[in-house]
Amino acid sequence: MSINQLCLEANVPWLESGLSENAVCGHIQFVVPGVTACFSCAPPLVVATGLEASLKKEGVCVASLPTTSAIIAGLLVQNALKYILRFGECTKVLAYNSIQDFFSSYTLKPNPNCSSKLCLQRQQESIQNSQTYVLNQIFAPVQESTSVLPEVCTENEWEIEVVDEVADELTETVREVDEL
Repeated sequence: MSINQLCLEANVPWLESGLSENAVCGHIQFVVPGVTACFSCAPPLVVATGLEASLKKEGVCVASLPTTSAIIAGLLVQNALKYILRFGECTKVLAYNSIQDFFSSYTLKPNPNCSSKLCLQRQQESIQNSQTYVLNQIFAPVQESTSVLPEVCTENEWEIEVVDEVADELTETVREVDEL
């Protein structure tokens, strides 16, 4: 909870992620103080129930499914890059269930009865400052600029080409259909 508290104090957005105890499910969450739910608004079940200290159990290894860990880590890094580099749309909350190969995405709004007084203060500031605009700026894709781009380097020592794979696949599919 200390990262949550520090980010609330500094009014800094942050990303968090987690895995289920058996590592078959995981999630990422983008926390914007006062705009989305903080850890105190919607704590993970083990924190809410006070079971955090008893998380390590005999016979359970979070590393038992490294692919789930890698998927969640990849999603977290991708979301961080989208936020830092201002491209694409940042995910508010994304949950993954590897047993069913299921992803769900949703927004967690801040709890008006949050136990954190600082979170409640940030919620009031958000309402006063109309941070819905800020939320839209954070989560909305960046619009492409119409400015003139710098000249592209024409040297291609490795003969690398950019191709439209979708168009190539579509052309191949059309040929196959025509042959039938």
